[in-house]
Amino acid sequence: MCTILLAWRSLPAAPIVVAANRDELIGRPSRRPGVLREDPLILGGQDLQAGGTWLAVSADGRIAAVTNRWTSPTGGAIRDPSRRSRGEIPVAALTGGDEDALPDFLAGLGPGVYNPVNVLYVSPLRAFVAHVDDSGPPRVKELEAGAHVLTVVDVDDPARPKVRALNDAMGRALESARDGDALADSLRRVLARHETPTGDALDAPCIHGDVYGTVSSSSVVIAGGDIDYRHADGRPCVTPFDVVRSPSGSGGRSPAPG
Repeated sequence: MCTILLAWRSLPAAPIVVAANRDELIGRPSRRPGVLREDPLILGGQDLQAGGTWLAVSADGRIAAVTNRWTSPTGGAIRDPSRRSRGEIPVAALTGGDEDALPDFLAGLGPGVYNPVNVLYVSPLRAFVAHVDDSGPPRVKELEAGAHVLTVVDVDDPARPKVRALNDAMGRALESARDGDALADSLRRVLARHETPTGDALDAPCIHGDVYGTVSSSSVVIAGGDIDYRHADGRPCVTPFDVVRSPSGSGGRSPAPG
């Protein structure tokens, strides 16, 4: 992923609402979400080049995801092919068993083991972000209830115009949301937009490029024991969202707009 919108414990009936765009090299092969692990049951898309996933959803209602992390204010990131794949982190985070041990797990992710990465872990009870790069030990932050934006910089970084614009859009969506499904619908629409606060195409939620851009989009609503996981296997501005076969239901075409 490169853009993750999280509403955590913002709605009483839906403690977790996530919408996220995956921005990647256009030709990088991947597989739409399916079963990544049987026991415990974990669903997610699969990167067919390096293995692993960018977003994973467990049957007990937890989510783990990763984004690239820029190592300078003007962009750019370390791409060392000898390092372990960042795509292994989401499934590992969901299979640890003891949620109280999550901060230690996240603190043990680097530096130097993975290319720079931001890691999100969220359950109905706790939410964490880890910023992992070569500048020092991972910085682990426990999130407060509310709206959060994670891109290629620190979570909710006010210095990045894209983050500020998305935070504003999330605030408006929360004001009008009746429930988790309505909020997810609004956030999917936000991630389908092409407006940029800076004029830089990379600051748009949905990026169009010949080499690099938005290649898919996902949303997850966790409400009680129900999990609604949807995926657009292409740019969300033009691609319908399908309902992924979830731990609490079967798959099928969703009417959610692209």
